[in-house]
Amino acid sequence: MPHTSADRPWNHAAAVRAITRADRAGQATPVATGLLRALPGVLDAVVGDPVPGAEVVVPMASGQTLSLSCSGPADPRLAPLADTVAATLEAVAPAGVDFRDALIAQMPTFIALFSPDGLLLWTNVVEWPDGTRVAYGQTQISAITALVHPGDQGALAESLATLHERDPGGQIRNTVRVRRDDGGWIVMDVIVLDRVDDPAIGGLITFSSDVTALHDTEYTLALTAARLDALVGALHVGVLLQDADRTVLIANSTAATLLDLRKPPAELAGLGAEELRGLRGMPAEHYREIDELGRRCLADGVEVHGAEVALGAHRVVEVDFVPVVLDDRRLGQLWVLRDVTEQVELQRALVARNDELSRLAALKTEFIATVSHELRTPLTTLTTLTPMLTDGGDGLLAQAVERNVTRLAELVETLLFLAAVESRSRELEIVPTRLEPLVGAQVAALAAHASTRSVLVVHQQPGAVTVVPGDRELLARMVHHVLAAAIGSSPPSATVRVCSAREPEGWVLEVTDECPLTVDAGRLFTTVPRGDREGDPLIGSGLGLALARAIAERHGGAVYLRPARQGGTTVRVELPLAV
Repeated sequence: MPHTSADRPWNHAAAVRAITRADRAGQATPVATGLLRALPGVLDAVVGDPVPGAEVVVPMASGQTLSLSCSGPADPRLAPLADTVAATLEAVAPAGVDFRDALIAQMPTFIALFSPDGLLLWTNVVEWPDGTRVAYGQTQISAITALVHPGDQGALAESLATLHERDPGGQIRNTVRVRRDDGGWIVMDVIVLDRVDDPAIGGLITFSSDVTALHDTEYTLALTAARLDALVGALHVGVLLQDADRTVLIANSTAATLLDLRKPPAELAGLGAEELRGLRGMPAEHYREIDELGRRCLADGVEVHGAEVALGAHRVVEVDFVPVVLDDRRLGQLWVLRDVTEQVELQRALVARNDELSRLAALKTEFIATVSHELRTPLTTLTTLTPMLTDGGDGLLAQAVERNVTRLAELVETLLFLAAVESRSRELEIVPTRLEPLVGAQVAALAAHASTRSVLVVHQQPGAVTVVPGDRELLARMVHHVLAAAIGSSPPSATVRVCSAREPEGWVLEVTDECPLTVDAGRLFTTVPRGDREGDPLIGSGLGLALARAIAERHGGAVYLRPARQGGTTVRVELPLAV
């Protein structure tokens, strides 16, 4: 006999189907008690310990009871229906099913089964990502796709609607954005299996996994890779990154240009070593040195920096090799190439110029020594004969001859001494030398000469004494010539200031006069004393300063000239604290 509308809530078959379907999602008990609570006159339905005062109590095989509390006397149809519900719960919950259901409910993947016409049959979740409660037999697949971002809805909806027709028993996969309960979006990887023709399933199964973190990571990696490509592409050095199999991962335009590769850098990624070799535009012999370096680097597996190799006859490249290692595992290698052709050519030119200057300096020293030796013999004769001329009667003429002959002899001796210092034939006698007392002694020694020229020498003596290893005699002569040059170039009533100090870099002596630096400073080191000193006041100081500089350089120091603040000239001597 057909059931009337009044009998529908008491339909035992409908209750069994609802509970059985809910059991697929582990929701059998909540659905069963919900059905019973919906009956007229039923206040509560509980599966568990017996409820005191319950109008209907049905014992269950599991040891629990199904207790029903009513608002009045129980409807006669209630007890049979409660017995059917209890039996159904016992049938759908064999040993291990609770454990299975608990595991399925904890799965990080959302699983849903839809009928061929799109009705939700089962899922392992109780609510959708946006917080909407699951409603079996009511939720349509279109309501699920409505949770998807509008930009992803079309492709997913079309795939679901046409999968069975296009590929029976097949599957599709989509990555879509799905709305969260807070209004934001998560990224989900959705796999749809067509199992409509499977008698045990009879529908579409969807597996959805939250891949937001993976998507964010992939985006970050892609962004980093794009930035890295832009950075590498902008570098003016060649960059070539390979994996462990020597496959190109990154190459920039500078590398392609230096290696003369016949493909743009964007097309080099993914090429192996032999494929890259086939793109070379120069003859094979031009790559011989860089190939040999590459073989050594790969075999040794150690970092190499600044290795120069020739690429043909007109290009020199500096190569860095850096192995890429993680946890002692070789992942690849990085090559950095720099075109140093211009620097190498400049260096070669500089070496050639230095060689030429050294040769000229040696010739100058040899010339000075030769001329000095040639002059020594006639000067010795003149020096010997000059007293005889003095005895002859013309005293003024004889004194002038004697004075200039003596001066010329001193000049020759100074030239010979300068040649000996510059050629290093004069050995240094290194002893600890107290520099401040040595300066004071030279100031005192030249006091009479300064007084004769009406020049005031002001010596600012430091409180501490600096001791350096050096040749005491040569250092004294160096200070003497610097002081004598300043006094000799100063006009009457001028002041020469002398000060020395120990600085972090070494010991410094500064001698300042009031004569402006009106000529090239280099001339002061090359001017040879000539005749009268009346015209240019700098004439006569050059040889002494040249000797002072030679002595300073033999001790690892230097002599500089610069304009003084007050308008004069400062001669600065610098000596290291250790030779």
